Amino acid sequence: MKGYASLLVLLLSTQTFAQQSGVYTEWLSTSSNMNWSSGMVTAEGFGVAPEGKRKEVGRLLACRAAVTDAQRNLIEATQGVRVTVSTSVSHYAAEYDVVKTAVDGMVKGAKILSRDMGDDDTCKVTMGLFIAGPLSNSIYQNTVNSELSAWLFMQRFFNSIIPSVHAQDFPAPNDALPWSPDLQRLDERVSKLESNVLLESPALASARNEPQPTGLIIDVRGYHFLPSIAPNIQTFEGNTIYPTNEDKEVIMKSGKLLSLFSRSLEFAMNHPIVGDNPLLIKAESSSEKATNIVLNKQNGERLTGLASNHFFAKPAVIIVLD
Repeated sequence: MKGYASLLVLLLSTQTFAQQSGVYTEWLSTSSNMNWSSGMVTAEGFGVAPEGKRKEVGRLLACRAAVTDAQRNLIEATQGVRVTVSTSVSHYAAEYDVVKTAVDGMVKGAKILSRDMGDDDTCKVTMGLFIAGPLSNSIYQNTVNSELSAWLFMQRFFNSIIPSVHAQDFPAPNDALPWSPDLQRLDERVSKLESNVLLESPALASARNEPQPTGLIIDVRGYHFLPSIAPNIQTFEGNTIYPTNEDKEVIMKSGKLLSLFSRSLEFAMNHPIVGDNPLLIKAESSSEKATNIVLNKQNGERLTGLASNHFFAKPAVIIVLD
């Protein structure tokens, strides 16, 4: 009983320290968790030495059993990692063989983080793996493909119900004027005048002209946001700013995650991934989908302007949440 109380105190103190330091850890089961600040899933496994074996052999067999148990728990934990508010890795693994293969391969290559032998010839092993890389890439690739397939389906659907119109079906009028250099110069002058007349919003103009930030920090505290592999940043009107399919392809090449997460603004500001000059934005709200972030009009226009200047050419985003 005394040993159990000491273990409980140790677990509580470790969790409190993690929260104070800004690390966001989510327990997936009693023996596994997801560290959203590093992108690592960890799981524990336990083994007992079989009876009738010499002490040295028994300890070895106990740890071997613990590794097998940890790998089994790691598969279960990884499949429970949230991709969106309504889907997890298990959903994608059931639908796409490449995701299932990525999970199995990463678990087989998982690292042993610690190994503890008990006085009673039991062994506890903690193993971990990073979800960034083959696993996250297989998920991002399939979301890109599914969105592209949906777009192609809609395009073919409209093409099937709207008849094609060809230029040769309509005879050219007899009084059609040939294109001349004078008309071209006039068209260029009109285009230039139009560009000068059209006004750009101050937020968008500022985003285009300001020095490029080295990273992005979004504060969504107070909006019950949930960490996920595929967070979505939207304008107030519901348009996606990040990630676009192009952003996902960039992320896949880098082998990283779309975003990391933290419980502390200070932790995020000092994280090396966002560099020395990160942009800090306060979210307006979290949508009904708790993995979507909604920005107000000014911040949405500002981030849209930065995105058009290839701001998301490298993954450097941290989301601060409760």
